[in-house]
Amino acid sequence: MIESLIVGLLVLVCALYWLGRLAPSVTQKLWKSTGSVLRTVHAPSALQTAVAGRANAGSRGGCGGCKGCDSKGGGCH
Repeated sequence: MIESLIVGLLVLVCALYWLGRLAPSVTQKLWKSTGSVLRTVHAPSALQTAVAGRANAGSRGGCGGCKGCDSKGGGCH
């Protein structure tokens, strides 16, 4: 039973990682919605700040930290 939970959690973490690498705009929306949920439930401010930092990571230029972005917005290369 516990092995299934660990494997399921590991698969979920890997899926979120690769989703963030392949589609940063999707995960940015996910982090923003998570931040709004945390504000609604009055989560600790340190957790809210960490999530807000992840939600704004894509707005610093580039595609999720990629330096070789297409000038037409085609994504990372």
